[in-house]
Amino acid sequence: MGQSGGVLHCCVMDVPLVRTRITQLEDLRNAVKDAGLSAFQMSREPPRGSLIHASDVGVAFSSGRFDSRVQIRGPLSADAVSIAVGLRIPPRNRLLLKEIDSGVVTVFRPGDVQEAFHDVNSLYAVITLREEMLEREAERHGINLSPNAFRHTGMHPHPLAQAHLSAISAHLAQVHRDSRTELGSAALADIVATFIGHFASQPAALPAFTLRQRQRIVESTRAHIDHNLDRRLDIENLARLAGVSRRTLARSFHETLGESPQSYIARMRLHRIRADLLACDGPKPTIAEVSNRWGISELGRMAARYRDLFGESPSQTRSRCSH
Repeated sequence: MGQSGGVLHCCVMDVPLVRTRITQLEDLRNAVKDAGLSAFQMSREPPRGSLIHASDVGVAFSSGRFDSRVQIRGPLSADAVSIAVGLRIPPRNRLLLKEIDSGVVTVFRPGDVQEAFHDVNSLYAVITLREEMLEREAERHGINLSPNAFRHTGMHPHPLAQAHLSAISAHLAQVHRDSRTELGSAALADIVATFIGHFASQPAALPAFTLRQRQRIVESTRAHIDHNLDRRLDIENLARLAGVSRRTLARSFHETLGESPQSYIARMRLHRIRADLLACDGPKPTIAEVSNRWGISELGRMAARYRDLFGESPSQTRSRCSH
């Protein structure tokens, strides 16, 4: 597969590398190349870290390193398959509402929504390519793919081999640290071959992604919350809609998201307020009007929570539209 002993080949040709220093939430829209993802802060610390992107002969490559807690949601591609590998995964990281460890390998079908919760010191890599290119790459490297390996979005039952994991992690960590503007095509080819090769014929096919009972409770409740953030949301009513007790609802949220339903509602409302304040076209409502629109009538309390989450005041966010 283009590797020997888990060591990445040195560069023969170079592929242009696009580097982004993460300084604000909006930078995370491209946590995966051209994905246009939704991103949310999980703590007061502003988003920090770096993103790198490269493309070579029909394969898009993305890698991210985070120095803050963030949540990222959305399809990785509308028309291509993505293979994502968690290279360095600290505790509390989740993907598809499941706790994950270093080496986790996940395939995402075109248009399928992913959701990841990244903690400080997370490092990941993703390759995205159309199915015909995937099959061509597999054939080029002599890889006999498992039947139906890429038919469903889901996590592979086995982590990436430790030798490959260590080599790729060390190489990409160095790329994130230095200032190079190109990525060796041989190194990129090794990464692509390793990720695809992980799906070589196995006794068991890749299982389809399924949610456990508490995860299903959280998923249905969040869908209701996200569509009704501009209305009154009562925890008792949310529990009733989910068909569970308030205690079960709270436990489900803590187990799956690491926060209470009330905390999730407040955080999502603050993100909606931020999005409206950053919308520079059209009429400019007051901060109080925006806050009321999203169900927060106490302006002072909202401003304090906003600053706690984003590290700046609502007025500072809004002032960007005047520049």
